[in-house]
Amino acid sequence: MTRPHVPVVPGRAYAGESLAERVARRRLQFLDAGLEVFGTTGYRTATVRQLCRQAELTDRYFYESFEGTEDLLMAVYAQQFEELQRTVIAALQQEDVQSDPMAAVRAGLHALFTMASDPRVARVCWLEVLGVSPRVDAMYTRTFDGFADLVIGFARRYVPQWELSDEEARMLGLALVGGVSQTVTHWLLGQYRESRETLVNVTARVFEGVLLTLRPSGLTPR
Repeated sequence: MTRPHVPVVPGRAYAGESLAERVARRRLQFLDAGLEVFGTTGYRTATVRQLCRQAELTDRYFYESFEGTEDLLMAVYAQQFEELQRTVIAALQQEDVQSDPMAAVRAGLHALFTMASDPRVARVCWLEVLGVSPRVDAMYTRTFDGFADLVIGFARRYVPQWELSDEEARMLGLALVGGVSQTVTHWLLGQYRESRETLVNVTARVFEGVLLTLRPSGLTPR
């Protein structure tokens, strides 16, 4: 169900909180509610009423920030994937892994699988956004491409010169991210049977093989 977006107009402070701050707080409440609802019972059965109940707010406040449940799904997905990317980048930039590419790979993968160990995050980021609508598909593709660019940027740091064309490098990044994504999906659907360390160890081998193939003489930082 979709309703016209309710514009936010300037207002006075209430209980020490400005209107903009109240709107931002309510929006965060709905993002939290969306993660809980979409990440447990799923997007396709979710209703505005259910989301409002979870957020402990009325539908008036839902439409203050979102035109419909699809908008909230996209916002929750963007929020969680941005946090995932920040977490992975922070892990890759740790000082104690800078001189060892495989230590950096393992740190990044550990950060990713730690976030994915929350089934709500994994379900929203890897399952619930698939096949919803063309615009959600476009957002998913852009995000996937951006994460693949991050992976290739990391590889270029340790292998500054390679014979891959830009197109091949892009597809290699997508293949690596796709492998990790499929592993997360299997882990989620299998109810987390395998340990996190097993997943890190296995996927790290894939990255190591690619890096060694790109630079058979060894892996050294630029």
